[in-house]
Order: sequence, then structure tokens, then C-alpha cells
Amino acid sequence: MTSRNWTKEQLDAITARGGTVLVSAAAGSGKTAVLVERVIQRILDPIAPVDADRLLIVTFSKAAAQEMKQRISLKLSQLIEENPQDAALARQQSLLARAQISTIHSFCQELLRQNFQALDLPPDFRVGDEKELDLLRADAAAEVIEECYQNPEDSAFFSLVELLSTGRDDKRLTQTVLRLYDFVRSHPFYQDWLADKLAFYGSGLPVEETVWGQAILAYGKNALEYAAFTLEEALWEIRSDEKMEAAYGPAYESDLQGVRAALERVEAGDWDGVKAALDSFSFPRLKALRGFSNDPLKERVQAARKQVKELIETLAEKQFCATRAQFREDIDDLLPKITRLFEVTLAFDRRFTEKSGKASWWISPTWNTWPSPSFGRRRKGDTIPLPWPNRLHSGLKRCLWTSTRIPMKPRTCSSGRFPGRRKTSFWWGM
Repeated sequence: MTSRNWTKEQLDAITARGGTVLVSAAAGSGKTAVLVERVIQRILDPIAPVDADRLLIVTFSKAAAQEMKQRISLKLSQLIEENPQDAALARQQSLLARAQISTIHSFCQELLRQNFQALDLPPDFRVGDEKELDLLRADAAAEVIEECYQNPEDSAFFSLVELLSTGRDDKRLTQTVLRLYDFVRSHPFYQDWLADKLAFYGSGLPVEETVWGQAILAYGKNALEYAAFTLEEALWEIRSDEKMEAAYGPAYESDLQGVRAALERVEAGDWDGVKAALDSFSFPRLKALRGFSNDPLKERVQAARKQVKELIETLAEKQFCATRAQFREDIDDLLPKITRLFEVTLAFDRRFTEKSGKASWWISPTWNTWPSPSFGRRRKGDTIPLPWPNRLHSGLKRCLWTSTRIPMKPRTCSSGRFPGRRKTSFWWGM
């Protein structure tokens, strides 16, 4: 069927049948050629052939889809030239025009257009323009937030505004609602997802058993192991010179002991013990070392120690910035605010849905998750928006272990039992 010499791995990908096949290969390794050959062999399979118009081939871009279709068509044309009497080849060439070789957006649009009557869609529905949808989003958010302001007894909402506001306006509240909305809509059952995350705040677990505490402890373990390794390497180099060992050795040994002590507390899951070890961590002053001006070894070991210092300070100030009791207080304080934030976000979801004239159909641009369709009555000329890029899809930002606050700048408590302490706001997936 082909004169190309395929590698064993390529042949495996071409001929595999009876299950799911995942192929991972570098750029330029022949993925497209392998897929074209696989398609050709599937539609010409002597035992279980598949018509070309029964295949679904999804690409990232329209250009890639067009190239794929052209390559398959060219391959069929070459086979027809070699076998001009083969009616099966001519039939597949004809069916190829109707084959679903497209981007996920194009496929979904076509699927909706073919089944609009079953989904209660008007036949002339259209994809919403991004600028048009931005205006609808802004209007929906402004209306929902204004309605919340109309209830003076909504203390949780006003506490949320105070937490997020900069003192001049509440723009950050709107931005947070929209960011959260964009993020959760990448989940197929986003309302259940929000309920699951809200339950974390009311679990009553000690900090080391919460999802945040476990993530922070894991990060702390990795960071301290790296610090210990860095100091061990520095000590190994220091011991290569007697003068340097006499001047720097004791201090670096003390640093290493302190790091190992903190690491033991992390491995034991002793939250308050870790915090105490980090807060009391001290770096002895280095003795004078003469005759080593601009010495590369001296600069290297000093840079290593500086790196460890910065790492310990960061752990103490950002990751382990609160005791177990303070952590619990922060979580209890956040629970009503996060509850209200989720409620406002869902209210925005409903209002935006109403304004855009659609229910809950959404096509993800990264097509890594599928939303749950829940269609309602639509009117003639309604829009079905495609989403703008998910700016938060960076693999769930790592604020779980950096104690990122909902207001992205550090805040201090203006009241409460811990005046002046930086407020720790734990956020899942933002």
C-alpha cells in the first residue's frame, strides 16, 4: 500500500486496533504522515473498513485540518492512479468531502446545526462576537453586584467587598468574579465543583490535614531538601581549602543542622513545629576570610548560602506564616466570604446566560474538558458564545502552597486578635 519505510513505533500507531491509542512524539517525527496512513488503512481495511465520512479527526487549527484533508485526498488519488478499477477507492474519495476533519469548534458548531431541533435551538443561531460578549459580561456583572449592594443586611457580601477592594473602588470584586467564572466553566459540572471546594473551608480539619496544608508541607519538604543539598555541596567545596573551612565551616554546618531540623518537622507533619523552626532559624555570621578577594570558590559558596537564606525567609513569611490556630481562624473568617463569592459568581452565570440568550452550552477553546449541556428556550437570532482564552488555565496556579491572598497584594489585619499580621487567604485553583 505504501513504499515508505515506517519505524516499528510508527507501524504500531498505524496498525493498532481494538482500543484507545495515544501517540506522543516530537515535532517533525512524522505524526501527520502516520495519522494519514492510519486513516487510509482504516477506510481500506479488508476485514472491518470504515467509510471516510464516519471518521472524526480533530485538529488544533483550521490550517491543520485543511492540510490533513489534502494529504488524505492526495494519498487516495495516488492509490486510484495505481488501481483505476478499484471502485472502493473512488467511493472513499467521494465520501472524503463529507468527512469531519476540523477543529473542535467547527465540529461542535456543525453538531449543533445538525441537531438544532432536538436542542430547542433556532436554526439561525450564531457564535457571539467577543466584543459583544464582553459588553454582556460587563453589564451582567454590574447588575448582579449592584443588586447585592441594595441589601444592607448582606454582611457577608460587604465583608467580601472589603477583602477585595483597594479602597478606591470595587473593580477587583468584578475582576475576581469574572476570573472565577472563566475558570470554573472549564469544568463539566462546575456547580458541583464549587460546592466541593466550599466544603474544604468547613471541614474543621487541622491545617496539616487540609488540602492547602498538605500542598504546603509537600512544597516545604521539597524546598528544604533542596536547601540541604545546596549546603552539603557548599560544605564539600569549603572543605577543599583549609583556610575556608576554618572560617566558613562552622557556620555552614550550623545552617545545615537548622535546615535538617526544620525538614524533620515537615516530614513529621508538625505544622507549628515547622513554623517555630523557621521563625527561630538564625544564620551565624561568617568569619573573615583574607586572601580570597574575587575568588570564584568563595563567591560560589556565598551565593549558595544567600540562596538558602532567601528560601528559608520565603518559607517563614509566605508558606508557614500562621500557626495552626491562626490558620483555623483565617479559614473560619473566609468561609462566609467565599460562600458569598461563589453565590455572586453563580448569580452572574445566570444573568449572563439570560442576557446572551443561551442556557449552559459552552465550547472550551482548549477542548480538554466537556461542559454539561443544559438547554433552555431560545429565541430567533440568539447567540451561543465561544469563550475567550482561559487566562487562568496554567495548571491551577500554585497559590495553594504560596499562601496567595485573594487580594493579590499583602494585606494586614485591621482588627482581631492578631493586629498587623498578614492575612492568609487560601484559594483553590485561582
